[in-house]
Amino acid sequence: MTGRRFAAATGAVFVGSVLSLAPAGALDFKSIAGFDHIATAVVNWNLETGAFNLPNPFVATREGTDISGDRATGNSRQKVLHAEGHVVVHQTEPLRSSPKAIALTQQPSTLTCDRLDVDGTTKNYVATGNVHFTQVGREATADRGTLDDANHHLHLEGHVHIRDNERTLDGDVVDYDTLSGELSAKGNVTIGAPIETAAPGTAPSPSAKPKKH
Repeated sequence: MTGRRFAAATGAVFVGSVLSLAPAGALDFKSIAGFDHIATAVVNWNLETGAFNLPNPFVATREGTDISGDRATGNSRQKVLHAEGHVVVHQTEPLRSSPKAIALTQQPSTLTCDRLDVDGTTKNYVATGNVHFTQVGREATADRGTLDDANHHLHLEGHVHIRDNERTLDGDVVDYDTLSGELSAKGNVTIGAPIETAAPGTAPSPSAKPKKH
């Protein structure tokens, strides 16, 4: 270590064991920026200010959530992380600290974007650029999105398009509950649904002709 800066390169060991999700040859760091682990190949970290730089692909994990991307910067003291390039947020279960999560089950979901700003304290993820969210048979796209993991809430803005099986919804702003599946949309809202058609062989019979007197 020279001065106040610590640089770790591939092959070194810092803390813990390498995660199976991590890139080959990755280091594994514990309890940083609000995550249980951050695994990557190279990290540049100022131990006094907390500022760090991950120039290579990484995987950050915590309770029920893992985030991956091409690179990231952040601060371990402020518990923030800024990820860029093919960012993926995969959630397998909700935060158990929420009373609401005890009674309901959250289906696994995936959020992808170009950039993600993470607040590790509040568990808020702000996504920008090619935002795409999927959960069970639903998917949504938007210009921007904010995922509030602590409250199981997804806020989408800008050209929002949602598809739920064969039903669609478009709007300027959509708020979605990732636990209950409830949503609220506003601004140029358009809803599309398939027209119900009669099954083959069940066409209605022609109306009876009036009797002649």
